[in-house]
Amino acid sequence: MSGAVTMPMGDTTVLPWLRLLPAIVAATLLAAAVLLSPVFKQVLDQPVQTLRVDGTLTRLRPQQIAAAAAVEPGALLFDLDLEAVRSRVEALPWVAHARVTRIWPARLAVRVWERQPYALWGDKSLVDDEGVVFTPLARDLPDGLPRLDGPAGREATVMRDYRELAAALGSGAFAPKGLKLDARGSWTLYTAGGLELRLGEDDPRDKVGLILGTVSRTLAPQLDRVSYIDLRYRNGFAVGWANGSKEQCSEAHTAPGPARPDCVAKNPLPPAVPVMPAAATAAGATEGIKHD
Repeated sequence: MSGAVTMPMGDTTVLPWLRLLPAIVAATLLAAAVLLSPVFKQVLDQPVQTLRVDGTLTRLRPQQIAAAAAVEPGALLFDLDLEAVRSRVEALPWVAHARVTRIWPARLAVRVWERQPYALWGDKSLVDDEGVVFTPLARDLPDGLPRLDGPAGREATVMRDYRELAAALGSGAFAPKGLKLDARGSWTLYTAGGLELRLGEDDPRDKVGLILGTVSRTLAPQLDRVSYIDLRYRNGFAVGWANGSKEQCSEAHTAPGPARPDCVAKNPLPPAVPVMPAAATAAGATEGIKHD
């Protein structure tokens, strides 16, 4: 919905835009009222009769904005604290920005810019296209958005990296549907097909070549059997299988290191299913190498 909506006290009507000349006249009269006498100001300072709402509204209704503005009946036009009105309107979750102006003799105009949701953020919030996290009512969370998450203050970084990963990985088997940066700085990518790609603490965009190269060539025939792919190794990757089969290294490690050939399968997979490049074969596992 776009255009101007005027809200008389207790009613709603649509009025045309004021033209520039009346606005100039109103500004001139306002200056005269301030510079001349208190008596003249009292004559000009009329109670607000209508509240006009401008902007393209899809998530909000003019009545919500009028209620948030909270202009008391009988409030005088020139006595209103416009910054306070603006702050109350911008407190609405879906309002990105608001501008409040006086229109003499008795009208208040509120211009609203709605937030444009880019992705879900965590479980209950959204992040808009400016990287601002906000929390509307649960019923207002849109469907079909990617899901992002990360520490406070890292919203712009997560959005940027997700956009670049989505552009690089395209709409194929590894098309992204979500990206998470945890408190320790480790990245996890979630695909539209339900795969979890553990990318580690380095720049997640640096993993694109490995994903589209070795990983894709190795696992393409069996992606429907894969639960996760662990890409935190320097020269390979590990796989967790959807059927719960496990392969563990013979020596415990607390952090990913070079993929090693000394892993044995607890529940062996078919021999024709390599999970590492030939130069450094390591076994895939639902647990993989332990990472605490």
